Amino acid sequence: MSDLNVTGRRQLNRLGWLAMPLLALAVAACAADTSKEGIGVGITGLDHLDDHLSVQNFWVQKHWGGRAGGGGSTACCAILPRKWQSGMKVHVEWNVTNWRDRNSQTFERDVPVEPYDEVGQLWVHFLKDGGVRVVSSNYAPEAKDYPGPHDVIPSKHPWAVYPWPSDSNE
Repeated sequence: MSDLNVTGRRQLNRLGWLAMPLLALAVAACAADTSKEGIGVGITGLDHLDDHLSVQNFWVQKHWGGRAGGGGSTACCAILPRKWQSGMKVHVEWNVTNWRDRNSQTFERDVPVEPYDEVGQLWVHFLKDGGVRVVSSNYAPEAKDYPGPHDVIPSKHPWAVYPWPSDSNE
């Protein structure tokens, strides 16, 4: 019986030595870098365009952001890594309606995401010069600590100022 106990202890000892590397791998996996792990964030569009223009629809990475305006609406969700990464870009598509001239145009572009320390709301700025800026921040654009542009966001309703006729016979 003592031979069986010695043999059993030897086998357990061997299993212990075999289990140690597996345990080390499990601990290493738990401590792995999670900075590239994605997190869902709300999307808000900000329309800095002239009074007769408006961004009627936009998408970030194929996630619908709604109509860009003064920053009051949020759509769900874009996925961003917890930590900003050099060279990070998102694909933005948007439609601009020219209410005065009664036409619209669709654009798309890969836009750099500005550096952030902490992932937050995704603010998409459609600028007067045709540029687009993408900022992730827990501060709203009117806050002094907001890292994005502080350009004026016009309060406008071009569909009311330049209404299109309700029928096709103008």
